[in-house]
Amino acid sequence: MYIFEHVKMGVHAKRPLSQKALAALATTCKIFYEPAMDLLWSDIDGLLPLLGCITRLQPMIYPTAEEYWFWNIEPLSELERSQFLRHAGRVRNMSVTSHDALHLLRSFQNGISLFPKLRSLSWMVAETRFLRFFLSPKLLNCCIAVVQPDLARHSIGTCCPALEGLDILTMRTEEEAPQLSETISSCKALVRLQCPPLDLDAWEHLSTVSTLLNLSIYQERHSSPAIYQERYSSPSSSLETHNLSFSTFFNVTTLRFCYATIEAVTELIQYSEFPSLKEFELVDRVLPGAELILLLRALSRCKVCNTLEKITISDDGSHFANSDDDSDVEEYTGSSFAVTRELHCFTQLRTLRLYARCSINLDNGLLFEAMSSWPQIRSLSLYDAHRRPPKVTFRGFFAALSQCPYLHTLHVEVDVVNIDINPRAESFQHTSLKNMCFYYSPAVNIEAVARIIYAMLPEVQLPDYVETWSDVNAHLKSLKATSSLPGADGK
Repeated sequence: MYIFEHVKMGVHAKRPLSQKALAALATTCKIFYEPAMDLLWSDIDGLLPLLGCITRLQPMIYPTAEEYWFWNIEPLSELERSQFLRHAGRVRNMSVTSHDALHLLRSFQNGISLFPKLRSLSWMVAETRFLRFFLSPKLLNCCIAVVQPDLARHSIGTCCPALEGLDILTMRTEEEAPQLSETISSCKALVRLQCPPLDLDAWEHLSTVSTLLNLSIYQERHSSPAIYQERYSSPSSSLETHNLSFSTFFNVTTLRFCYATIEAVTELIQYSEFPSLKEFELVDRVLPGAELILLLRALSRCKVCNTLEKITISDDGSHFANSDDDSDVEEYTGSSFAVTRELHCFTQLRTLRLYARCSINLDNGLLFEAMSSWPQIRSLSLYDAHRRPPKVTFRGFFAALSQCPYLHTLHVEVDVVNIDINPRAESFQHTSLKNMCFYYSPAVNIEAVARIIYAMLPEVQLPDYVETWSDVNAHLKSLKATSSLPGADGK
């Protein structure tokens, strides 16, 4: 059996053993048969390989199954069910992408699991009538394409008590919400969940699941936001807020919302706490500044200020299709940097990406104030939707950079035209920064900018995909090449 330790390594390698090789190995000797067959049947795509073991169906499937071969085919007989089960018990990972031939399983008794050792299931078909045959007590990960009216009847959590990861990709109508809620509420050991918006009963149930670490609420981009606002995941006019119980998600470390309305997310967060949260992500069609400030204030009250390490807030960029038109960009009437100031309280941030519809309008003082609040920051991207000349100068940029010794990626807009620093007179160097983007202007002094980067940011690589920086990049490479020559001072 020591041989099969190497065989298993080969199966999981970039160039795994072929099915023919495993089949040949199984016929080599009796000792090799069982472990080789286990590996051969471990991962399958659909039912066709197993149905191909049934004598009656072999002429229809091999050498190549014709389209609609399964029409008018009777379900499996008692003998054929035995042939099917002969290898079904070896399957560990399975993907079902077509409902073709699923009706052949109707002759199996309800309540039986055809794949008792199945660990991972991807169910990419619209109907769930036959899902019950694939639910294994050992199932750890399950992905379901669409919520169906009969989904809750399968009681996934009861049939699969060990289930750790569950992905439910879409819910087509509001009427399916109870099915989704009941399905989620049946799961008691989830570690990771991605699903459409939940009602309050399911949300409160998840707060009792102590194993839950990763929670993603995903609404399809083109589905109606009115559905979300009306019923899911937030107290609204249809739900009495005074009846809500406050929910604490003690162990959740990652929380994501995609294409759920920012108002609904804010209202939900106001009734929740996440004392272990490390990562928060919000993606929506449009993220206006006023609503974003309310969300950040709610988030700061969830006991995450000393735990949160990554924040990603972005809209999908569709309204920036015309990058020269910023007429729809919101100017928040308060402080020009109000949105980012709400982030100062998250003192343990390692990564911050803010890409929203509002204007940030940075200057030297505001950038220094922000970066002083995040001494552990590694990656920082602050996108200003307004296309206007930046106010941050090189002097202000380096002053702020000195507050973040671990920073390796920085995307802010810096004025590279009005240069206010002499690199020969400065001793400061930031050796951790490797990736950054500058605001480009045709009036840029190529040589001066290249010398500043060379002297003070020795590890920085300007992005190759920005063609307008090709001249600066070329000059920078020339400086580095010159400095490597014997006797050159590089300056």
